[in-house]
Amino acid sequence: MYTFEGRIRYSETDSEGKLTMASLINYFQDCSTFHSEELGLGVEYLKAEHLVWVLSAWQIVVERYPGLCERVMIGTQPYDMKGFLGYRNFAMTDMAGNYLARANSIWSLLDTGTGRPVAVPEEMRKGYGLGERLEMEYAPRKIT
Repeated sequence: MYTFEGRIRYSETDSEGKLTMASLINYFQDCSTFHSEELGLGVEYLKAEHLVWVLSAWQIVVERYPGLCERVMIGTQPYDMKGFLGYRNFAMTDMAGNYLARANSIWSLLDTGTGRPVAVPEEMRKGYGLGERLEMEYAPRKIT
């Protein structure tokens, strides 16, 4: 799992001094961006290949919102790629390793010229590698 360390800033908190959901999502987004950039599969690579990842679904489970100035670890790991879909987990933990939040996300890879889905290229599959799916309760994809 790719990780980076962060610290909860005043601008990321609510009136109770706790991290907001919007800020949690920003940490997760930044983590996947850092990961892709370090692998050479980031923004410039995608532009050159005329590709874009579009978020299709989020499932975020929060155990506890961290407070102002709390140090946290943010991590992400792709765990599956099927056709044009990429599946990626995220986690935020405290510095003792306790989960603060876990997330599952599903992404679609699109061709920027046509706007249509395209299969994940082998170069990207190999570059990211796949990790184990994060232990969490996964919501069903179908709404009854």
